[in-house]
Amino acid sequence: MKKSGNRFLVALALGVVVFLVAMLLGSPLAAQSTSGSISGTVADASGAAVPDAAVTLTNEGTGASDTFTTGADGLYSFVNLNPGSYRVEAEKSGFKHFKREGVIVQVEQRVPINITMEIGAITQTVEVTGETPLITPTNTSLGQVIDERKTNEIPLNGRNVFNLLALSPGVVPQGGTQASNAVSGMNGN
Repeated sequence: MKKSGNRFLVALALGVVVFLVAMLLGSPLAAQSTSGSISGTVADASGAAVPDAAVTLTNEGTGASDTFTTGADGLYSFVNLNPGSYRVEAEKSGFKHFKREGVIVQVEQRVPINITMEIGAITQTVEVTGETPLITPTNTSLGQVIDERKTNEIPLNGRNVFNLLALSPGVVPQGGTQASNAVSGMNGN
């Protein structure tokens, strides 16, 4: 029985080693890519999305082109692009033609190109009645970057990191760092 138990342990150890070697050698090869992408939004001068705009991407080296029509959100995306120099053009009735040349895409690079369309010579009057929303409807997270200088200069009583929340606009600290008062009151002290 002792020999079969040892064989099992040796087989198990060998299996683990083979698995680890396969993971170490196989994973980096599968993760490599030789392409890049260009994406962004098409908006008017007020920042509102421009739906149904035709965005054309042309490889300046080969002349190959592809066209994407934006949806209601004004987003476009070109993926699996070979590295090289590209020209991005956008057009929509009532707007001036947009053109940007020399957009360089490198391996595994995501190039953001946000397009602002300018109103062209048309006979209609454009009146913007909406305002820019205070929150971004496509992202439910809120955040703020607090620079290093502020974090180093604020006095942190007891080094409580939650005191850093007071640096964000609109945040009202509740209770401070004296959490032990609530606990001691519950004990009858």
